[in-house]
Amino acid sequence: MNVWSEKNHVANVVIPVADAWAGDTKSHVVNMKNYKKCTFIIATGASVAATDGVITVQAGVSHASCATDIVFKYRTQIATVPDAAGSDVPTTLTTAAVTGFPMTASKAGGIYIIEVDAAVVAAGIAGGDHCSVTVTENSAGVQTGGIIAILSEPRYPQDILATVMD
Repeated sequence: MNVWSEKNHVANVVIPVADAWAGDTKSHVVNMKNYKKCTFIIATGASVAATDGVITVQAGVSHASCATDIVFKYRTQIATVPDAAGSDVPTTLTTAAVTGFPMTASKAGGIYIIEVDAAVVAAGIAGGDHCSVTVTENSAGVQTGGIIAILSEPRYPQDILATVMD
């Protein structure tokens, strides 16, 4: 049987909070040793001011060393506020530089889909198999948000997936 939850591991890496990006918000570090792909889903809520931020991805060889910025691919779903026609249409897959890309200011209900490949993590730092995502806030506004990591393409599929949090 083809069971989605046996092929994909979901982890809450930034719990949704009212001022999600206060300063630099780095997600929990994810161990990709058993997976080929990691997709971070960043979902935003309402913002009070012109809140914007820069999204970057880091690689490392362990939880403690995950600090090397790497290139990654991303899509957004922020054309319009949710429930409006077209609010669920993603952009084309785009490659971000190691310096990341800016979020859209003051967009309630935005979704940012960050695609991380294990081969890119390993190329970013020798022996790297850990990754994280950081949102660095550029302005003083308050924005609700959270980040979920979905690990896919397991190297060793099994009924109960091993933890990715070390």
